[in-house]
Amino acid sequence: MTSDIEVLIAKLAAIGRLHPQQAEAIRNLPVQVARINRGHDVVMDGNIMTHSCVVLSGMLHRHKTMKDGNRQILSFHPPGDIPDLQSLHLRKVDYTLSATTQSVIGLIEHKAIRAMLRDQPALTDLLWRDTLIDAAQFLTWMMLIGQASAEARMAHIFCELYTRLKVVNGVSGSTFPFPATQTDLADALGMSIVHANRTLQALRAEAMLSFANGQAEILDWARLASLAQFDSSYLHLSDE
Repeated sequence: MTSDIEVLIAKLAAIGRLHPQQAEAIRNLPVQVARINRGHDVVMDGNIMTHSCVVLSGMLHRHKTMKDGNRQILSFHPPGDIPDLQSLHLRKVDYTLSATTQSVIGLIEHKAIRAMLRDQPALTDLLWRDTLIDAAQFLTWMMLIGQASAEARMAHIFCELYTRLKVVNGVSGSTFPFPATQTDLADALGMSIVHANRTLQALRAEAMLSFANGQAEILDWARLASLAQFDSSYLHLSDE
């Protein structure tokens, strides 16, 4: 099995300047490719890590679980993301990273990443930028959970994922893969499954969004983005 590391190169090129020699350094990274079944934990809370993972296909999600068993999904990670890049400096992780659907990931040892960064120091800034954007996404999501309506939160998550997938050629027109269940959406949005279902139905009824069988289609971007108060500037794409 070969690694399609080009999706990481596309992601990094979308958020900053990536020179050809830097892209080639990424291609030369030793990547151990693994298939992960839905629900499998890639990283567990409290793990001490010696590698980071790149999502090559599918989707992962970062989450925390309360002592009473309630789960909060903190973020979704489509292809191109390195969701545990923090472990390069914070070896003990404080979240769990699981496969939202059957996924392919690339495992890269920290020592190999550090060697690449010594050889291509400008990549340090780009990976740091990627980590800061991850934090910006988190801050935006926390604001929405605390202040936005259920419909706005639901609309926003679809707008964001569409925008993030578009830069890595992961969309087809207005359609894109979103293999989350309604339980996953409820746990991300801070609502019950019943409430999540009703909210989805409301967006469908207004002909803004279609979502079924792991595929989403944005039917009316202008209205959906307006409802979500979606402003992609927090994603800090390089052309913005």
